[in-house]
Amino acid sequence: MGRKSAASVHQLKTLPPTSEAFVENVKRAHFQACIWRSALTGEAPDNDPLENGWVSDDDFGVLMPVTLPPQTEIAPAAVIKLIQCGCSSETPCSTERCGCVAGQMSCSAFCRCRAEIRTCRNHWTLLKQRIEDANDSDEDESNDWDDSDE
Repeated sequence: MGRKSAASVHQLKTLPPTSEAFVENVKRAHFQACIWRSALTGEAPDNDPLENGWVSDDDFGVLMPVTLPPQTEIAPAAVIKLIQCGCSSETPCSTERCGCVAGQMSCSAFCRCRAEIRTCRNHWTLLKQRIEDANDSDEDESNDWDDSDE
């Protein structure tokens, strides 16, 4: 490692993708291929982007790629301990200087910001939290339906 610090050697963007990330990439590639194929026939594809690697960001009215399914670890715990951001400004993780933002990953509990919504400004962390909140509310609604059947 020479004179380089551990933080400069282990950068988030140098990690290989996980199997789960690969699956999400394949879904998006398949969806794009369907769109291109439909351009030749003139008929719109009947694929739903929300089931093919995309999530709707209602605040901005755009589709965002799903890089990992919810509740999926971005890397093994041993790797996460090696790779973390150390943002310490008044608005931590708000620029590309943050290793997590540059790597297009949400911050974790190992980062200085601790991925706390009230302090961390990483848009990937905020998006992950929105997805988790939406999944939690969907589970609550399905449990309400199950309870009403009894």
